[in-house]
Amino acid sequence: MNATLLRVLIVFGIAATYGIICRILFALQGTQGWLDIVSVAFIYTMPLSLGALVCFFGYKLDQPSRFWALWAPPLAMALILLGSVVLNIEAAMCVLVAVPVVLPFSLLGGWVMSLILKKREEKGRLQMTCFVLLPFAVAPVERMWESPHETRIMENSVSISAPAEKIWDQICEVPAIGRDEIPGQWIYHLGFPRPVAAMLDHEGVGGRRHATFEGDVSFYEVVTHWEPEKKLSFTIKADPEFIPKTAFDEHIIIGGRFYDVLNGTYEIEKVGENECVLHLSSTHRLSTRFNWYAGWWSEWVMNQIQGSILEVIRKRCEA
Repeated sequence: MNATLLRVLIVFGIAATYGIICRILFALQGTQGWLDIVSVAFIYTMPLSLGALVCFFGYKLDQPSRFWALWAPPLAMALILLGSVVLNIEAAMCVLVAVPVVLPFSLLGGWVMSLILKKREEKGRLQMTCFVLLPFAVAPVERMWESPHETRIMENSVSISAPAEKIWDQICEVPAIGRDEIPGQWIYHLGFPRPVAAMLDHEGVGGRRHATFEGDVSFYEVVTHWEPEKKLSFTIKADPEFIPKTAFDEHIIIGGRFYDVLNGTYEIEKVGENECVLHLSSTHRLSTRFNWYAGWWSEWVMNQIQGSILEVIRKRCEA
């Protein structure tokens, strides 16, 4: 085996071992009061430390170069993420969300370590030890501040060439949806459950809707506003204990610590005799220390989900 390739495999193996150890420790039930995967310490600081680790051992086992300072850290991080998906450790959606953060921070860690080794080579080991322990030092400090709670409203709409009464019949209850009716959105290719049906036990305020998705996922909804052919609103209850663990990643489960959907509203806007605009909006709760980033992803995901539901209703009404 080529000597250079062997050194790369050794360094990447060290980085992977460090990443696995961090992942295990941050996910342990016994450390939840101190360590948490959905945290600045893990998502931001751990890649920084991993990048520094790659650069340090790359310089020590090989020689100082731009590859070890700038290219190897994000490459090692990318391979670790890919391996976590292949081995079913992380969901593809979670990895996709993490990539824009962890790759730049791993590069930053490698670059910072390269500067340290060039100017203070005799202190390299001490600096490396500090980097390795940094996520575990940041975690308890971070836990001193409660995660902020933020609500956001997601809105989608679609023009439908059909009378309001026909649209109303399709939103009160949604009969079983075939897979071929649902647009091929990216989220469904990444493993998100597709909508199946929504059944209503009785009409009017207080009526209970049972919305089902693939993977035995159920949401229980109570009607709070009932205005035939105009507006339908309902609360949404998702009990994490009754959502199969295989349906969503454990860190983005609806109704969990970090994310929830609170309510939904359909509103029919008449623009002509047989022409309406159907609006669908929902309110969501975010509870992370980086809601600004998580919120962007939640909006993107919900836009795809709500957009696909509206498209199904449009096709059925116009058929």
